[in-house]
Amino acid sequence: MYFKECIIVLILSTIWISAFGQEELDKKTSNSVIEIFQKEEIHYIENWFNEITNDTVLEQKTVDRFKIITSYYGLKMRQLGENSKLTKIEMIDRFKGLVEKQNEELEQVLPEVLFKKFSQFYDRLYWSISKRLNQL
Repeated sequence: MYFKECIIVLILSTIWISAFGQEELDKKTSNSVIEIFQKEEIHYIENWFNEITNDTVLEQKTVDRFKIITSYYGLKMRQLGENSKLTKIEMIDRFKGLVEKQNEELEQVLPEVLFKKFSQFYDRLYWSISKRLNQL
């Protein structure tokens, strides 16, 4: 009889440990930060922004406004990865929404030709990021 009770206790304790151990693992996984922009993308973005602001004949006021808008939305985009309550689909949708809002503001600031270049650049970036997030 004693042997049977020990087996039952052992089985129950194994189940209990497994259940709470998995819960702890799930908490760690859900609290992890997802990098929206990879290092290569950040480097590419920085180079592209520097090229636009340095190689074009824009008024300093326009350059400053461009940097403020892109910095603000870039921060908002990066923060999406810190929100552990979002699913990857929600992250992608919110990222797209931020890109659209950013484009609305930049369309009012940048000359048309430069805005089109910027818009095409961010379309490619959005595609890359959403593809990567979908694979997570």
